[in-house]
Amino acid sequence: MIARRWVRVLSLTLACPAALAQSRPATRVDWPTFLSRQDLVWDRLPTGWGESAFIGNGRLGATIDVHDGALGWTINRTDVVHDQSRYPIGRVVLKTAGTVQGGSARLVLWDAEASGTVTTDRGEVRWRSFTASRPSVIVIVLEGTGGESGVALDWAPAEARPPRKVYRKDPFAPEDLHPAAVVSRTRSEITSVQTFLNGGAHAESIRRSAGVFYVSIAPGNTGPEALADARTATAEAVRQGVARLEAAHRRWWHAYYPESFLTFPDARLEAYYWIQIYKLGSAMRPDGPILDLNGPWFNATPWPGIWWNLNIQLTYSPLFRANRLDLAESLLRNLDRHRQALIDNVPERLRADAAAIGRSSGPDLVRPVDLATAQSDAAHEMGDLPWTLYYYWLDYRYQMDDRMLRERVYPLLKRAIGNYLAYVERGEDGRWHLPPTESPELATVPDANYDLALLTWGLETLIASAEYLRLDEPLLDRWRDVLANLTSFPTDSSGLMVGRGRPWKESHRHYSHLLAIYPLHLITPDRPEQRALIEASLRTWERDRALFRGYSFTGGASMHAVLGQGDTALTRLNLYLDAPRYMEPNTFYAEAGPVIETPLSAATSIQDLFLQDWGGTLRVFPAMPAAWTEAAFDRLRADGAFLVSAVRHDGRTAWVRIESLAGQPCRLVVADWDTAVVRAHAGAAPRLTKRTSGDFVIDLRKGASVVLAPDATTPLPDVTPVLRSPAAANQWPALKVRE
Repeated sequence: MIARRWVRVLSLTLACPAALAQSRPATRVDWPTFLSRQDLVWDRLPTGWGESAFIGNGRLGATIDVHDGALGWTINRTDVVHDQSRYPIGRVVLKTAGTVQGGSARLVLWDAEASGTVTTDRGEVRWRSFTASRPSVIVIVLEGTGGESGVALDWAPAEARPPRKVYRKDPFAPEDLHPAAVVSRTRSEITSVQTFLNGGAHAESIRRSAGVFYVSIAPGNTGPEALADARTATAEAVRQGVARLEAAHRRWWHAYYPESFLTFPDARLEAYYWIQIYKLGSAMRPDGPILDLNGPWFNATPWPGIWWNLNIQLTYSPLFRANRLDLAESLLRNLDRHRQALIDNVPERLRADAAAIGRSSGPDLVRPVDLATAQSDAAHEMGDLPWTLYYYWLDYRYQMDDRMLRERVYPLLKRAIGNYLAYVERGEDGRWHLPPTESPELATVPDANYDLALLTWGLETLIASAEYLRLDEPLLDRWRDVLANLTSFPTDSSGLMVGRGRPWKESHRHYSHLLAIYPLHLITPDRPEQRALIEASLRTWERDRALFRGYSFTGGASMHAVLGQGDTALTRLNLYLDAPRYMEPNTFYAEAGPVIETPLSAATSIQDLFLQDWGGTLRVFPAMPAAWTEAAFDRLRADGAFLVSAVRHDGRTAWVRIESLAGQPCRLVVADWDTAVVRAHAGAAPRLTKRTSGDFVIDLRKGASVVLAPDATTPLPDVTPVLRSPAAANQWPALKVRE
């Protein structure tokens, strides 16, 4: 079992290993042990969605907790959608002979498995559960002792009513009154079929084999079709058996975690980060649906769909640097698949050149945008598709697959920016201007900084891409003209305004007016006047943090990290974690309803403390809090298709390793280095030079790697977890938040 317990990644393959044996730091992580200190541990049974243990396979999932005195699995499937809305499915309930008196639970991250005990006045039930992928079933293993030897499960279907109307207490229309689910029970199986009045259905199968239960959900056009698919899944699960399902499940997860590594002294925040990495693997798969605000853990919500004006972007933001690009395909593949819907979202007169999406949609991506006839703020939102495509662009830049750029990214970005170009107007000042558009959640104003930033970024990206791909692009001259003559970002003494004629009036949770700072990095702190603008804009935006929500703090943390202000960034993250009004004990997050993007955006903010790559430069440990004298990361991805690793020891960067996957130009800044030397390399010997600006230029060929250090004698410690007392382990769920 050595291969399973130790994942050892040697940093280099050296031409002369004997000569450079002391210059070859390795990554040594005992993954089961390391992740065990991040596990969620309950010394009592969780109650409610915000305390629950949660499992999933990117499509199907469950939250496990106690309702009405009984432990149960609230099951959901992300792609069960009716009339562009998610619907609740139902609950698998543990049937005990006695009254539940207590219990415990643990979510083991390494194995992606929840387990625990339930004690009753008649005996004890031991349970464990995970979500297998092929077939897609929730596996529940039960073992009862004493008077609970006959333990079993039952099914309680949810009422099929539109969640948005339920939350708002709006009256139901006749077409909302879907019939009750039809439930059938036999000794070996429970089935449930929910049909919808105007077409569509979903069905559940709960099949028992010895002490193991297999649970599936299947959508369908009709009830019989859905039921056949659900029963096929559980029948195949029974055929394979729990041992085979468990082995395949663990193989996937044990390969997933070591794709990158990150460790630092803050036990609570480190655990939080790794729980989000677990959450991403549980809620996304390459061939799965787009991750909406609920994912496989649906709960009562006014937002039972996909929101495109911040939520989807923040949800997917941690994947790229975490070196988990495959999961991003759950979004990108669906953008490709529904390209025609994006085109049809613009008025017919624009469909030859444009595409867009409005504020929210179902998985079909249908949500029209027509600025000329817009009757609401939502219909004025022009930037939602371009902002989403920024992350499509990142996916390309982090792997440098030219075919992806040519066939997927470029054509869709061209249409998204084409929608802006249909509306830009030449002003009396000779500059190009935007008509009134919506800066999300702020105001509808001309020359909104939100849209100017996205238009600027999109034009720069299209021009650079067309030149790089050597395309005969007929729009190139127009793009260059609009970019060269586009009006400047509206500013005043307080920093970036919302738009022309609309100063910043009061703090607000959304930072749409600051997109040019983050994440687009069009305004950067390496120029004194731009740094001053960033600082003024942040001071103004953060003036009254009582009006903030969770993602305001994570966005602020990332912006302070761009400024190199690690201690301030950490303060922002802790303010977020300490907010009991929204922060749930199990790291879920809810405002009026679940919003999955906020915890995931916190993972991105943590990454920003360790590695940044704006301006074509890799920045290693750019914003370390002063107390984090020990820290390390391994195989984080960066712009230009680099894999970067580094160790911070005794408050200083000991070494940096860079592997080039595409042979792109490489520039490096290490804040606490004045000099750098090559300590080891693989492939052709790299040339290392220092520019007058202070950054290092490394000539690194495709497939080559290099280890750099500040001098020729500094020890090169291995990448290992930061040591800490066992008492600091298992910080979550933070039940003290609610007690």
